[in-house]
Amino acid sequence: MKQILIFTLLITQLISFEFDKKVKKDESGIWGLHHDMPYYIIPAVGITALIEGTETRFGKTSWKAVDAFIIGQAVTELIKRTTNRVRPRYTDSPDEWFNDYDDRSFPSGHVSSMASIVTPYILEYREDYPSVYLLALLPVHQMISRVKAQAHWQSDVLAGALVGFLSGLYSHKREYPILLYFDGDKVFTGIRYRF
Repeated sequence: MKQILIFTLLITQLISFEFDKKVKKDESGIWGLHHDMPYYIIPAVGITALIEGTETRFGKTSWKAVDAFIIGQAVTELIKRTTNRVRPRYTDSPDEWFNDYDDRSFPSGHVSSMASIVTPYILEYREDYPSVYLLALLPVHQMISRVKAQAHWQSDVLAGALVGFLSGLYSHKREYPILLYFDGDKVFTGIRYRF
């Protein structure tokens, strides 16, 4: 609870220093991919987890990424429903909080989903394959494109990245993925190893 209070105060300070700025709308080129990217990557990770199971390092990491995604989205949705911040496409002021039920700008769910999914892979493989840090470009892309699409303020995407990273870190540190923890053996062999 203390961390949430500190985080909220930090975001409030960023906003008070006029950190959030409305930018010109631009969904051309690669910036237009911000809508669909999570909808391709999330199922790919889920299918990989089902196929690999927990017998392999990659499979176990994929299950942790699925866990991180679920945790990140749950936290993001809870905060969105609490803060009800207006998206920049509907207002010029970043100070419109606690409005209608449909106003859910803070934090960014797209950024949270990308950050939560890539974090377990980065943490697991960073020493063996330093190029895995390139996965961080996925949430960075979402951050930039969501602001350019006027779907989020800058503080929204930063908060989404933080929620995603923290959920990925939590999932990575667990010995077994939460989704499989209640299984008797705490292990899922996966489709690949059943035949």
